[in-house]
Amino acid sequence: MAYVYQVSFDIPPERENELAVGSSLERVLGFLRVVLPAEPGFTTARAVYSLDLPDRIRIVVESVWDHWEDLQIHRSSELAEDKILREFAYLTPEMLEVRTFREVD
Repeated sequence: MAYVYQVSFDIPPERENELAVGSSLERVLGFLRVVLPAEPGFTTARAVYSLDLPDRIRIVVESVWDHWEDLQIHRSSELAEDKILREFAYLTPEMLEVRTFREVD
């Protein structure tokens, strides 16, 4: 059974350059892909962004965990995506939508 930890947020179209290779946001998302595999129960991670919202860009960051307990440990760690993303002053906790999911059998 897999469990998904998802963090999403919106940025205005004028901040799209932050998704380019080498930008600060892209580097942070890359950092998560490097450090999370060392965490117990980690399976995979990905970051995607919307292409069809004219007034904003929705960014979704997901990590997948083998067991509920592994996801709970991750949520409380300093490596949780929502905590790492708070590095950006313009991303307030209220802007970050955090969800957890369980894979359908």
